Amino acid sequence: MSSGVGTVTGAAASSAAGVQTLAYPSPQFPGPPTVAVDIPADWSPVRVAGTLLAARRTASESAFAPNVVVRGFTRSNQFTIGRALGELAAYVARQDGGEMETPFEVEIERVPFVGVNVSWTDQAIGDVVQAHLFAGARRGQVVDLIQVTGSVGGPDAESEYAAIQQVMQTVRVKR
Repeated sequence: MSSGVGTVTGAAASSAAGVQTLAYPSPQFPGPPTVAVDIPADWSPVRVAGTLLAARRTASESAFAPNVVVRGFTRSNQFTIGRALGELAAYVARQDGGEMETPFEVEIERVPFVGVNVSWTDQAIGDVVQAHLFAGARRGQVVDLIQVTGSVGGPDAESEYAAIQQVMQTVRVKR
């Protein structure tokens, strides 16, 4: 007896009944870019909902451990990095003492990124400083957006910034 469930092995396979099977990822529906970062020996990977990958310093004196989070989004083909920066600016503006520096451009492993630093004051943590890197690539009718965010907080935020910057400079995005 057949359950009607088959194994998908190709991008689009035709059956005798004229049914076409679509698969993801495939040449017709390619997957998003792959992402990798190198973390120091005193950092560990952590699972964070809604992220592609995340890591934090394992042994930290601070209540807020330095961390780096990578998220991936698929947006409409009208989406731009400028819009991503606008969404971030709106978030930062809602934070106590929120500030956003002037965006900058940087190339890492031949991939262009737009970066920006933001900060605000959290009642429980104190100063929070984040560095954001955005890279986007058009894929047909969509844009794949990669957002790399490094965060530090508390009294050691300024001295810990170099740690997140070091990890973020190792990001590799492959399309």
